[in-house]
Amino acid sequence: MSVPTASPATSNASTTHFQDLVKSVEDVVVEPSRQPRFLGQSSGITLARLVMAAIHVDDLPSLASKNQTQSYNPCYSPPAAEASLPPRHAADHLVEVYFQYRTCHLPIVGRPQAEKAIENAYRFLNGHEAPDRESERDIFTIYMILAIALCDVTNSSGGRPSQSEGCFRSAIGWIERVITYADSDLDTVRSVLLLAQFVALCPSWGSLWHLTGTALRLCIDIGLHWETEEQTLHMNPEVLHDRRCLWYSTYQLDRVLCLTLGRPFGIIDESTRVQFPNPWTVPCRPCDRGPNEYDIHHQRAHNHLFSMSKMVSEIRHVLHSHQWPRKLAYPRVNYSAWIQEIRPRLQEWYSTIPQLDKASPASIFACQAYWDAIYHNTVLFLYRPNSIVLHTSVEELVSFDASCKLIASIKILQREGKIDILWEWVHHLFMSGLTVIYDLWRSKEIRDSNPVRNSISSLQSCASTLSALSESFPGAAGCRDAFETLSSVTIDRLLTENAEEVRETHLEFDKQVKNLLHNLQPSGAGMVAANDGTNHMTNMLSTDNFALGEMLSFAAQWPDFHDVGFEDEDMRPL
Repeated sequence: MSVPTASPATSNASTTHFQDLVKSVEDVVVEPSRQPRFLGQSSGITLARLVMAAIHVDDLPSLASKNQTQSYNPCYSPPAAEASLPPRHAADHLVEVYFQYRTCHLPIVGRPQAEKAIENAYRFLNGHEAPDRESERDIFTIYMILAIALCDVTNSSGGRPSQSEGCFRSAIGWIERVITYADSDLDTVRSVLLLAQFVALCPSWGSLWHLTGTALRLCIDIGLHWETEEQTLHMNPEVLHDRRCLWYSTYQLDRVLCLTLGRPFGIIDESTRVQFPNPWTVPCRPCDRGPNEYDIHHQRAHNHLFSMSKMVSEIRHVLHSHQWPRKLAYPRVNYSAWIQEIRPRLQEWYSTIPQLDKASPASIFACQAYWDAIYHNTVLFLYRPNSIVLHTSVEELVSFDASCKLIASIKILQREGKIDILWEWVHHLFMSGLTVIYDLWRSKEIRDSNPVRNSISSLQSCASTLSALSESFPGAAGCRDAFETLSSVTIDRLLTENAEEVRETHLEFDKQVKNLLHNLQPSGAGMVAANDGTNHMTNMLSTDNFALGEMLSFAAQWPDFHDVGFEDEDMRPL
């Protein structure tokens, strides 16, 4: 906590802070903290307030406005106002959009749960029943589903952000009613995950880092991270399925976020033991005799993604273990033996992708380019140059091939409108483009074995896709500009034969790499290892590049975490 400087100007502020502290203590006495919604024995802070601190909304909606009838307007203009529920047929369509998985949504809410929520929400808002805890939670859930689904509904103007944000504003007005702190409250975990899912798509509306961390801590408190044999054998199959889905949804968000930002995992794999959700125990819809075939396939596809996330976690662990000091408790992995063992596992994963024709035609799981991108990004993560493990020419060839194929796959996804979490795919695309540049400069074998036109085509595809993504995600502009500069110098090198011109081009390349490093981390500490630009890029391509992750975090405009107890800036924790 920062300490105010001793001056007359701060005396009034100090008095105010003291009064706030007294009021906080009074709140603890007035509202017993042993109730489920409070954190700790005597904090006086509810989990709902902690979650709200991770949401970035200037003017919060009031609960008093929830019962007021509003007309549904499909053409809101920024700033988005609260939205009322749309006509029932429109809501049913948007729920269907949510479960078509046009983008890769996580199994946070099951279809039967969504259908029950929409029935209860409309019944309550139409005044047919008195409000209760379940109705309030259902209203929150359906507003979040609509907000997320509207991110997937595109039109000639490129999307419907105002309607989506309006639903989100309406949903957060119910947070104090639906988010509590209890040892077995799966619905609270679901509510936090829905908020995280929306913020992943629209990062300027909250801190995904803090929402995901909150969800992970709730999962650990409930025990979702460790499944016992007794639970597996005797727990209600639907409850067990729900627990597994919520755990792996949280796990997936944590892995995506930490790998992209270059931060430590919230929990290591050795501290977890949970089976994948069984696709054939997906809860049935009330009107169906058996599980929906698309729902079964989507759960199988999600399980396939979860298994890849576990392999990526393993890759990161092995690469990082080479930096640890030698200890008996933390022996280093035999890298040569391990790399031979994981290769066939990756190939098996790719060869066992769930059948595309079994997915909903609108689903991203029916898109071969999506699965190709996931696979080649993992191969690149394994083989891309870094300062930890020295790579041979064979591994450089593998990383170059994976990078070119990843660029091609992301280009297809962007062209077909199937890019969901923009900052994640900008990271993958930028890293693959840098790897192509690195390998072309470093390896004469790669330059000789690949036609110049193919190399130039890959560089231009990467640049044009980054440019297209920057139209929807302004944070990609920095990556686009940096890549275009490096790509231009690299193309000049590929087309140059004169030795003197090659030397001048190399000097220009080194200069541009240093400029990029300076922009990523102005101090340059720990980033620049030698005078050669390719050595600089080795650090940029590291599997744990915190500087690049911080640049993406800033570009996504994720807000600072607001302290939940004090309004004054000087009283916020560091």
